[in-house]
Amino acid sequence: MTTQIIDADPWKLVGQTVTIAGVARDAAEGAMVLLKDRTPVYVKGLYSWDDALDRKQVVVTGTLRLGGGSEPLVNAKGEHSSGSEGDMLVIEDATWKPAD
Repeated sequence: MTTQIIDADPWKLVGQTVTIAGVARDAAEGAMVLLKDRTPVYVKGLYSWDDALDRKQVVVTGTLRLGGGSEPLVNAKGEHSSGSEGDMLVIEDATWKPAD
């Protein structure tokens, strides 16, 4: 059976086991895969990519979930915090490898 590789618009697949393809990047929230349509998908539990994979094409398999973003970036006093606001995509129980 051939695995379908997702490289754009993964939102409709939340809750499913998926294989995504994109560029490995590091961000404030942790390691992520930047898909072709610029959608970031964070790899749960991975804080940064090693030098061999950082900024390279990777394929990651795991369960796609919504996560993070529960705290607003500006509080009632107008104070700013770092982080992200709103839902973000997270891939859990992930395995990864360089893209072929």
